[in-house]
Amino acid sequence: MNALLRACRAYGVRVCFADLGNWGRSELRAEYDPQAREIRIHRDLASALVARAIAHELYHHREAMGEIVVLPSRAQREAAAQEYARRLCGGTA
Repeated sequence: MNALLRACRAYGVRVCFADLGNWGRSELRAEYDPQAREIRIHRDLASALVARAIAHELYHHREAMGEIVVLPSRAQREAAAQEYARRLCGGTA
């Protein structure tokens, strides 16, 4: 977790907790805001999932800054972000 937070700081990305509500029928766990350069984590997210959520949104930041090629579809981008988070945090998706 500390390594993820250091990576966020190095990229100039702020991490904070907020009440994110829902996105359609699903609870929103985390989001990346490229204009604010901020990763917001749902305040009620279980602590075991926080690192995974930060890593996932850090992938989207790297897309936004042009460090990672933006894949053509949202589904592909989300799958790639999940895989990135899995690799950084270990375990299964």
